[in-house]
Order: sequence, then C-alpha cells, then structure tokens
Amino acid sequence: MPDLPPILHVSTARQFKAIADPTRSKILGIIQTRPATAKQIADRLNEAPGTIGHHLQVLEKAGLAQIVARRIVHGIVAKYYTRTARIFQFAFSPEITGHTLLSPDILDVAHQESIEATSAYGDDAICNAAFPHVRISVARAEAYQKRLEDLLDDLLAEPVDPNGRVYGIAFDMFLAPPYLQDSSSAPAASPTRDPHLADGKKHRRTE
Repeated sequence: MPDLPPILHVSTARQFKAIADPTRSKILGIIQTRPATAKQIADRLNEAPGTIGHHLQVLEKAGLAQIVARRIVHGIVAKYYTRTARIFQFAFSPEITGHTLLSPDILDVAHQESIEATSAYGDDAICNAAFPHVRISVARAEAYQKRLEDLLDDLLAEPVDPNGRVYGIAFDMFLAPPYLQDSSSAPAASPTRDPHLADGKKHRRTE
C-alpha cells in the first residue's frame, strides 16, 4: 500500500457524480486500505470485471482513484488501483448537491454496512451503538462536536495495519427535530437553515 495523503478535499461536480454512485462508493471502500484490480473488486462485489473497470475509469478521471502498480497475469496487464487519499472530505456547494444534505446519505450507508456486517459476523460486528438525545446549550453542543472531530482525527491518524480488520465509524451531531423540542427552546424556522450548522459553519463530512 502506498503512503497516501491523509485527506483530499472533494468539491467538484465530476467528483460528486462519481462518488454518488453506490457501486463506485463501495469500490472506494475496497481500495481504501489495500490496492486491488478490477477482477479482484468484481469478485468481491459479484459484478462483471468490465463493469468495475468502467467505474474505476470514472473514479480515476475524477481524481478519486489511481493506478499504483501493474503486473503481467497470464499475459494480461493487471492494473492495481487505490484511492488518491486515505480520507475524502466533502466540500460540495449547494449548487452541486441540489441543496441535499450529505450527512443523512452517509449515515444511511453506514447503517446498511452495519446490517450486512451483523448478518455476516453476528454480534461481533458491532463494537458499540447508541442514539442518545440530550438537552444542552448551543455552546456545550459545539464543544462536544469539537471533541468528536478530535477523536476522529486521532482515529484517522492510525497507521494502516495490513493484518488488521476494517472498522467503520459514523457520527453526526445534529439538532433534534421539532417534536422533541418545546416552544421555549426551539429555534426559529428558516427555509435556508441547515440543521447541521451550529455556529454558521458546516461541519465536515468524511468518507
């Protein structure tokens, strides 16, 4: 595995279109910690190698995947792909996303992965899971958001262990919906308000 840059800021329309495809998202997950060929990826996803090859070309043109090695296998050149960074940090403008929040999409993917992992490995698949609600000030919410982001930074700084197992982590601190609020604490409704904003700044979304 090559020494990849820790973070790539993903922001263009081409990158959004490439990464929004579910199959390409799975491919990026597979090559995040270990290079793989189109055939190897196809076997893991039960897809045709030609289809995976096309997806890899789209990801390569978008700057999200790269060829890191070539080997001759039975007279055919096998290309090994990996990502262009360990972590992609999304910075898409509303004009690109169509004013769609990315956090729910990411959490939906995380939920689906946890279901598939539980089906395959049983209770050993989930280290811990919780969905608490707390009534605290905006300042304290921002402090906890910062602690979560610092914890994520520590996790992403861990060196890749070639003999380790792949784990996923998902978090999104958000303002609970109106039915959990009361009139004294609920914010004023605004059609342009992003519920993932605490201090006017979007928190990062990473994959």
